[in-house]
Amino acid sequence: MTKIYINLILFFTSFTLILSCSKNDSSENKSCGGTALSLKNTSYENFKEIDLTPQNHPNGVGRDAVAYADFNQDGLLDMFVATLTYWPPTTQEAATGSNFDFYIKNCDGDFEKNNGYFSSSDTCIHPRKALVNDYNNDNLPDVFIICHGWDKNPYPGEKNKVLLSKSIGSYDLKDASSDVGFFHSGSSYDYNNDGHKDVILVNSSVNEKVRFYKNQGDGTFVNDNLSSREPTSVSGKSIYTIEMFDINGDSKLDMLLGGHEWSSNTNTQIYLNPGNDNFSSVNPDNITAITNEGVVLDFTVTKNNSTTNIWVLRTSGGDGTFYQSRTIQKVSWPSLNSTTPVLDRSLNWIPWIIPSVIDGKNVITSDNKDNYFTLEY
Repeated sequence: MTKIYINLILFFTSFTLILSCSKNDSSENKSCGGTALSLKNTSYENFKEIDLTPQNHPNGVGRDAVAYADFNQDGLLDMFVATLTYWPPTTQEAATGSNFDFYIKNCDGDFEKNNGYFSSSDTCIHPRKALVNDYNNDNLPDVFIICHGWDKNPYPGEKNKVLLSKSIGSYDLKDASSDVGFFHSGSSYDYNNDGHKDVILVNSSVNEKVRFYKNQGDGTFVNDNLSSREPTSVSGKSIYTIEMFDINGDSKLDMLLGGHEWSSNTNTQIYLNPGNDNFSSVNPDNITAITNEGVVLDFTVTKNNSTTNIWVLRTSGGDGTFYQSRTIQKVSWPSLNSTTPVLDRSLNWIPWIIPSVIDGKNVITSDNKDNYFTLEY
């Protein structure tokens, strides 16, 4: 009889341990997710074409640079977040480094912070956007973090950062390049067709706002503006936002540019790719400005049957207010007919919008449930 009791105790102890490990180690448990999620070719696709729905962000994250990928290769979308630690700007010396964190999704759909993915504390002061792509060609997701430094005059700028995978769940944090600038936005794809994912950045601290950065093959980058690919017509303009997307369906990525429309005669524009990814001589199409909603934050493009729409996320600017509204403009392609389905100064601004499917409907929404809304299209 004693032997039976001992066996029963051992059985239930083992069963309890299995359940406990399954629950507590769910961030590394492949059984709930399945096959690892594959990366796509562009940073746009790796954010806005991954079947993303509004997520429950952990407290205190989600307003600055956010990216999604299957970082632990378990078939679930995890999250990387770069979060400010200083604000509002007081003195430049008080501008501390931001927090870079990986949040791994567990089997319950919740994000759990994992501090073991990298060890360096050499982050940047002010992250603005994170671009997921495979920058070192190991078939694992890497993260390029766009940074602009202390956000007050004289705007000294800083270096961008890149997190490069060494193996599943292990990353090196490096300077993306040696350049210092007020980098505000960017997009990633292989613009020179050499098999390495490059980046295109907006650097507001220089006259030539759009900068092409060539991947050197190891996930670090060098300024490639000697190739003269940047559109010359934006020289000296107040450009802060860029996205790359094939708008006209010719399998070439086109350029969307926006910024502060009331400043320096800056237009929100579409530059169609001439076929060689050289935009220097392209005559752009102008998107209608929205009076007093002149800060352009983000672009999303949707294609539904034969209809292509460009969605422009905006906030207030041009009337003395700044970042004090939520505005979404809908622009039809190729007619460029413009409507403004959302213009609300009672709502907080949000950094980006995504296309999603919610309750079987195609909608524009936010990646963050704290800013939940749906705009059907």
